[in-house]
Amino acid sequence: MANPDSSSAPADNDAPDRWREVRFRHSPSFVDVLREARCSLLVSTYQAGKLLSIGLADGKLHFSFHNFDQAMGVAVSPRQLAVGAKGQIWFLQNNSQLAPSIEPAGRYDGCYLARTAHVTGGIHCHEMGWGGERGDELWVVNTLFSCLSTLHGDFSFVPRWRPSFITNLAGEDRCHMNGLAMDRGRPRFVSMMSQTDTAAGWRPTKSTSGVILDVASGQPVTHGLAMPHSPRWYGERLWVLNSGFGTLEVVDPASGRRDAVAGMPGYTRGLGFSGPFAFIGLSKIRETAVFGGVPIAEHRHELKCGVGVVDLRTGKPVASLEFESGVEEIFDVQVLENTVCASLCGPRPDQDGAQDIWLVPRPDQVEQLAATSTVGGRAAAGGNRGPAFPTAEAHAFGGSDVTLSDAQFQMVLNQALRLQRERHIGEAIELFQRATAARPQSAEAWNHLGNALQDAGQQEQALECYRLAAEANPTFGPALQNFGYLLVAQGRVDEGRQRLEEAQRVQPAPVNHVLIATALPVVYESIEDVRERRESLLARVQKVVDDGVTIDTTATLVPTNFFAAYQGENDRDLHANLGRIYRGVDLTKGRTIDKSRPRPRIGFLSAYFRDHTIGRLNIGRLERLNRDKFETVVLSVGRHQDALADRFRQAADKYVEINRDVAAARQLIADQGLDLLFFADVGMDALSYTLAFSRMAPVQAVTWGHPVTTGSSTMDFFLSGKELDGPDGEGHYTERLVRLPNLATYYFRPQLASPAKSRADLGLSPDANLYICPQTLFKFHPAFDEQLAGILRRDPRGELALIEGRTANWTRLLRERFARSMPDVIDRIKFLPALPNEDFLQLLALADLMLDPPQFGGGNTSYEAFAVGTPIVTWPGELMRSRITHALYAKMGINSLTVDSGEAYIARAVELGTNAKLRQAIRAEILAKCSVLYEDDAEVRDFEHFLLTATGR
Repeated sequence: MANPDSSSAPADNDAPDRWREVRFRHSPSFVDVLREARCSLLVSTYQAGKLLSIGLADGKLHFSFHNFDQAMGVAVSPRQLAVGAKGQIWFLQNNSQLAPSIEPAGRYDGCYLARTAHVTGGIHCHEMGWGGERGDELWVVNTLFSCLSTLHGDFSFVPRWRPSFITNLAGEDRCHMNGLAMDRGRPRFVSMMSQTDTAAGWRPTKSTSGVILDVASGQPVTHGLAMPHSPRWYGERLWVLNSGFGTLEVVDPASGRRDAVAGMPGYTRGLGFSGPFAFIGLSKIRETAVFGGVPIAEHRHELKCGVGVVDLRTGKPVASLEFESGVEEIFDVQVLENTVCASLCGPRPDQDGAQDIWLVPRPDQVEQLAATSTVGGRAAAGGNRGPAFPTAEAHAFGGSDVTLSDAQFQMVLNQALRLQRERHIGEAIELFQRATAARPQSAEAWNHLGNALQDAGQQEQALECYRLAAEANPTFGPALQNFGYLLVAQGRVDEGRQRLEEAQRVQPAPVNHVLIATALPVVYESIEDVRERRESLLARVQKVVDDGVTIDTTATLVPTNFFAAYQGENDRDLHANLGRIYRGVDLTKGRTIDKSRPRPRIGFLSAYFRDHTIGRLNIGRLERLNRDKFETVVLSVGRHQDALADRFRQAADKYVEINRDVAAARQLIADQGLDLLFFADVGMDALSYTLAFSRMAPVQAVTWGHPVTTGSSTMDFFLSGKELDGPDGEGHYTERLVRLPNLATYYFRPQLASPAKSRADLGLSPDANLYICPQTLFKFHPAFDEQLAGILRRDPRGELALIEGRTANWTRLLRERFARSMPDVIDRIKFLPALPNEDFLQLLALADLMLDPPQFGGGNTSYEAFAVGTPIVTWPGELMRSRITHALYAKMGINSLTVDSGEAYIARAVELGTNAKLRQAIRAEILAKCSVLYEDDAEVRDFEHFLLTATGR
């Protein structure tokens, strides 16, 4: 390791003075990881009696040490922290609105203040987790009494659950329950040293009797661990620290199988996650009977104390922090998301060397507070503590007042909204956070913050904001609408529809009828579930039409109905019905194509002209378009900053950024005087979809970025290819279908990065027959389960690799369905975390065979797979969305991997997966012929012919 540094900290309670020297060193990559993850860490150590806050300041690690006698478990929620200490649990309230006023100004972006403590007595409180519907119910691993507890102000603790083998409540530490995994607000798994029911009965067998229990069933999920700690449910996977071996392991709850992800140079205890990184506490071990016989004790003198970081994408340690003196053990590690550097004010700031921070009510609040509370009065510990951010004045050594006048508050909102429209999302979020801190009861401010967080891709945080908005004002329709819409997008469809119905009750709006009607699952439970949801969808939309509901799209965004395409049905009539509801405007005012121009003016519109599938499918056709024949205008929805976005800027005669104000965007596009407006995709982005129902150019066309009809009467052409649509393709579109001779795109061949990676590098079995289906999880129609299960059943050495969902709930839903539809082979289905593009290509190259989902197959992924020679089995149907891989094969002149039935799909896949010689021959054929797919100027000439014909040239 490098970068040695040192620091001093308050001493533990046994030292004669209050200070001890702590020396540490860290790898340079530790700073890089925190910067990339945009998080900070909380680390507890009971031996030193400290809670450490570790963040970044001025590009370097920043430490602060806070005294908590025998600090153990730590629990983090958006509202507060809980810190387990000797005989009590402390609660630190999130007051991050104070952070900018804490000296030195600008260092901190988070602030937590100790407010209350709950006296539990000496229950040996280990790990804790926040749960409940509001996220304010604290679950505590009560090790002494061998149970899970919650808290109540009238009692030391409330025992809520204990293992079935624990016969009665007794303070005897019978099984040494120590770790807790929460899932959606409820305890899901616990770790313990053994399943024993006698006082300290776990001690003799602790090296081999460790177990993880499922809380709901009370049954073991896996056993035979050595002193396990810190189970976590993250990314829809169960993780655990097998502490006696010093390993991070992942457990399949269905089979009990454990796979070691990484070995660490310490006794592992304390586990937190952020994005692709796992932060693991490492401890040295004492020469005591407690650790006698533990495997890692053989290397006692080589062990480190600190925090190790593992990249879950590769399973490799990538960074470390080591304490060389002053701290010898770590108990817990927790992550503060979206917080670079947090200021903590614990119960004894005088001993911590920390600033005193006072939080007091505004003068106008004093009388009301005095009338409704008494000195010392409080809610049950760990229970509902009121608003997340109390309206108060902030003082940090005379710090600034965070209150805003009505005029200032509105000014902050307006400025933030302007920044959001201009796609300065980070700056907009900061201003919205300032507004919510000043007015925590403003539903409008919370709703705006949720919208900005969605734009930043932070959906969980956005959900919390919408919840707080609805809590602040249960009749604020926009927040309920956004809350419901996002819940649906996360796969919580019935819960989301309920919120949307609430929105309609409190603040009726025509768009709510469509949102409710088109709310669909991301992952379906079964084929029957698809059928019932389809029937309901068609009936609900038809009723909206029959009721005469119309929506003016000139100033209102409308929902995309994106997920309907994944039901695998012809959506023409459905989208035509939606087209009857949505009313746009014709801004051409009768203007026709200007044939006096030497070149027709063509506009290209998308929200994804960046490093994205749509960007990769379109950059070639734009760069290779003949500039002597065409004038090009790129209309980019949003501001994008990456290498591919720069290429779009350079390729166009004119580059125009479109903000998300519907009326302004529509007018700006119309003002370009286009002859033809070309939509690269319609149905993926709400603004692009809304714009598609108005006319901004004499001719408007769309292509297969999202291979479904728009249903819009203002969309003239749908650009397809000869093999992309079946014989009855015209019946799938409301637009006029144009079949180009080839694939209607120009694709640059991707290149594998060096050095090549191994399967082990990606966490895959080196000797399995590796089948992959690296598609987004909403493409997994329940009917596809039959083929996936059939392949794994016929190939006992087969392993199927998928990519985790965009949200953890998607992965959970699909895992649960697989557990029902193929329980006998689910242990051979592996979900990989999202991979950077370079590693994704490596995965494609390492696979023996790729499986194309029959109902909605690959597009960009198939281009990438063929570039590295990976065979794909495909079963094309009548709809374009199932035919793209087939069309690529047709252009290559290969037909041996295209099948016409489910049985043929299984048979061909297993034949290739198990026959290495045959597979190598087909791989060689693909590599020999695939060059026709890439950088083909004939594709651009076909596209140019369409543009000239459509513009009357």
